Amino acid sequence: MSVHSFPFRALVIALAALVLLPARAGAETASPSDVIRKIDDTLIGVMREAKDLGFAGREERLAPVMNESFDFPFMAAVSVGRHWRKLDDAQRKRLVDTFARISVATFAARFDGYSGEHFEVKGEEPGPRSAVLVRNDLIKSDGEAVPINYLLRQRQGEWRVVDVFLDAKYSELALKRSEYSAVIERDGFDALLASLEDHIKKLAAEE
Repeated sequence: MSVHSFPFRALVIALAALVLLPARAGAETASPSDVIRKIDDTLIGVMREAKDLGFAGREERLAPVMNESFDFPFMAAVSVGRHWRKLDDAQRKRLVDTFARISVATFAARFDGYSGEHFEVKGEEPGPRSAVLVRNDLIKSDGEAVPINYLLRQRQGEWRVVDVFLDAKYSELALKRSEYSAVIERDGFDALLASLEDHIKKLAAEE
């Protein structure tokens, strides 16, 4: 199992756009920690069967859980920053769909084997704008803990993941925001989608 780290510390960038798509209050169906435990359990199952499932099988197993647990529309909007407001409805739909697929593909590529690991949810901390940070560790067979923390916010009364922090500090959403915005500014929206589609194909080809 390979866990890639991204040397990007701009947490504030990923959180600054929380006002773009306001969360709506409602009855909670699961706590933030419950959401992450479901993700963890799914990942362990995928890791145990990684070779039999193959890349496509891991994607198929992960997709429904991630679509249920992640706020992909919000994350896609944040990932392109101010450019989101300039996109029409069709472009926004294409971006959200592609963002969701590349997120699932990334997890399918990252959690590609099992060597006795398990996850431990360590607790919750309050975050900006009513968000909650769930501290979560991947425990390797030798006892080494690899922090993979999740930031969640409520959408229509349900807690959804809006960011992942590898090594407890590297914001994946902030990294995407930097990369995606740069591509749009340099080459345009269609070029961004094309580059994401190419990356999905590369992840599958690395199996």
